[in-house]
Amino acid sequence: MSTGNNRLDEHRSIEIISRMIADTSAHIDSESGKYFLLWGYTTLIVSLLEYVAQVCHLPIPLCLWAWFLIPVVGGIGTLILNRRALTSRPKSYLDRSVNAVWVVFGLSFGMALIAAMVYGASILYLTAMLMGMGTVITGKICRHRVLTLAGKAGVILSLLIPAWHLLLRRHSATIQECDFEPIEAILYADILIFALIFLVMMVIPGHILYNRSKRLKDA
Repeated sequence: MSTGNNRLDEHRSIEIISRMIADTSAHIDSESGKYFLLWGYTTLIVSLLEYVAQVCHLPIPLCLWAWFLIPVVGGIGTLILNRRALTSRPKSYLDRSVNAVWVVFGLSFGMALIAAMVYGASILYLTAMLMGMGTVITGKICRHRVLTLAGKAGVILSLLIPAWHLLLRRHSATIQECDFEPIEAILYADILIFALIFLVMMVIPGHILYNRSKRLKDA
């Protein structure tokens, strides 16, 4: 009788542990997906608006200030998501590890912004590269192959931005002489590359993670 009870207890323990692992995985997928969708769509939409503003010759100060919508909208959205996450489930060690990674990369982005302003470095390239690296590390921590691959793709695609700038410098005279109108559509194509990177790096994997979490919850 005792042996039967022990087996039953072991079976229940395995079921409970398996369920906890599944719930944790679903939670991580859901929360990671929400954050990536928030920042991915915000960056994508603002980038496209910025491209249109440059092509349509809107005032330069207005164009420059438009970029600040990304940290403002993304930051407010992150605070809201953090509050909702805390009410539904306490933070785990994994959650804190991922948060620490993005705090570090957020500070690195601030330093990159200063470097871009002082030394004239490409802020689009630095941003895409740093966010790609952060995505790779997040994927490694959470053991999400989708995030890891998306982050690596983001880092590789970020190289297209300095390559485009180099191409423009080498063929600037030819571009200025071409009859294509408006010429800004070519000169600011790096913004479209930037938007494409965030589509591949955050929006697509965000949808994959979020949909997978819904399937796990419904299972």
